[in-house]
Amino acid sequence: MMENKTGRAVSQDDWKRTQVRMPQEQYEVLMKYAEKNNLSLNTAMLELMDLGLKSKAEGKSGRSIYFNDLNCVEDYPKQPLHERTAHVEQMISDLFYRNPQYQLINIETLNDGKKIRYWYSIPRSESFRD
Repeated sequence: MMENKTGRAVSQDDWKRTQVRMPQEQYEVLMKYAEKNNLSLNTAMLELMDLGLKSKAEGKSGRSIYFNDLNCVEDYPKQPLHERTAHVEQMISDLFYRNPQYQLINIETLNDGKKIRYWYSIPRSESFRD
């Protein structure tokens, strides 16, 4: 049995039960978050709601936009350009897989494929510049 802030034991009567409907894609992201953080689905939902409410109260709601340039030529000089590009694309894909809270906005190639720029947003609460 859990305890509340006053140290009193919390029973099922102290909780409110609700049913939540969400899009399948959002459910899958939530499940990945729960698994990644070794949480139950219920605990993950409570944690994320609490985080969102705190961010909103602190004025840190919304998202921050960033971009990053990856140089396909300098980083992998001995591979053919198409292999270098594929390697960089996989790095970008891995970043977004590991951080489902990030949202990819756009990917563009520059300098005839020698550079890849990607634009993405992250929750403002995670932004280092806000």
